[in-house]
Amino acid sequence: MGYSEEAIAFSVIPAGEQVRFEDRVSFLYVDQCLVRQDRTGVVALRRSEGDTAEEDEQVLLSRIQIPVTGLAVLCLGPGTSISSAALTSCTRSGCTVIFSGANGVNAYSHATPLTSSARWAIAQTRLIASEDFQKQAAVQLYKRQFGLEDMPGSNIEAMRGMEGRLMRNAYRNEAKKARIRGFRRDTHAKDPVNVGLNIANSIMYGLAATACTTLGVNPALGIIHRGDIRALLYDLADLYKANTVIPLVFSHAHDEDPVTAIRKGLRVEIRRKRILEGMLDALMDVLRVHLPERDDDRLIGDDEQVPGHVQYGQDS
Repeated sequence: MGYSEEAIAFSVIPAGEQVRFEDRVSFLYVDQCLVRQDRTGVVALRRSEGDTAEEDEQVLLSRIQIPVTGLAVLCLGPGTSISSAALTSCTRSGCTVIFSGANGVNAYSHATPLTSSARWAIAQTRLIASEDFQKQAAVQLYKRQFGLEDMPGSNIEAMRGMEGRLMRNAYRNEAKKARIRGFRRDTHAKDPVNVGLNIANSIMYGLAATACTTLGVNPALGIIHRGDIRALLYDLADLYKANTVIPLVFSHAHDEDPVTAIRKGLRVEIRRKRILEGMLDALMDVLRVHLPERDDDRLIGDDEQVPGHVQYGQDS
């Protein structure tokens, strides 16, 4: 039995040889195409439309190589399909895949961690296990969001109020600049600004998902946000909403094609403000103090941990 190009095995890149998260292209958006695995890697194929023609009989109009090993997020818009082999390549390359609808509603496919160590996941578990540790980490994240080195005497409730005022002022000021009256944030609305905010935020969540995957931590275990499977993604994306996402989206509110302009502009801002590095640094900053002393493979013991991959059974 022969094998198609889709079924050809691809190399699994060792974690130590993967492209670093902060060195990757932030995201790539494609739509109206077929994403497939071939002998050269993952490609996007655009073929002529036909009501009855089989895929193999359609005329190939364009073929674009997708550099998944150097990509943080692949965003698949309307009219796309991806094969299991191509999706596996993305996952093993550390590239998070977002299936994005025209209205900004997304589903995620998480990548394989770029680290083979569990030390960051252990640090996250230690942080989450203590309410005091979580409050300390929340203060660190709020300081980053507000761009402040120190906030003496501020408690979590006060910081939450500061965040609310920051976001409210950002919406109000940017709406005024764009000459939009009575703007209200509504994730279900179809106006250009709300749709643009949905799409821009979803891309930021995708970047945050890849940052979490890079270290092998659980995106459900948030620090400020709780209870949602993407809680930690919200924590990281919130660092950039008021100063990056909201101004960008409003600046394109009156464009002929605001969604395309927002995607292009956001990619520029991600590179200019080094947002990939910033998300990773924020994660490592709150987790570093909780890292375990050991980073080897080991087993639990009665008194102390013992080396793993050792046969401890005794001969009878």
